[in-house]
Amino acid sequence: MSALKSELIPIIVIKEILEQKRELERILSKYGVKEPEEIEKKIEKGELPEHPTYEDFLSALALKNNIDEMKKLAGKLIEEI
Repeated sequence: MSALKSELIPIIVIKEILEQKRELERILSKYGVKEPEEIEKKIEKGELPEHPTYEDFLSALALKNNIDEMKKLAGKLIEEI
């Protein structure tokens, strides 16, 4: 792998983290919560309809997990530089 390409990978990962964080924040703000799990709790309490809210909950949860994993990857990549 060329030096330039290896230096760009962390930038690409960070850009993806920022894009996914924006999407996660959009979903969370739609329901007035700070964490995806709060959406599920509101559904269980009957405060929010199950459909399409549950799909948004699953998307938010997946985004949160992706962001966490990409942060770890970005940290490792930056250490390598």
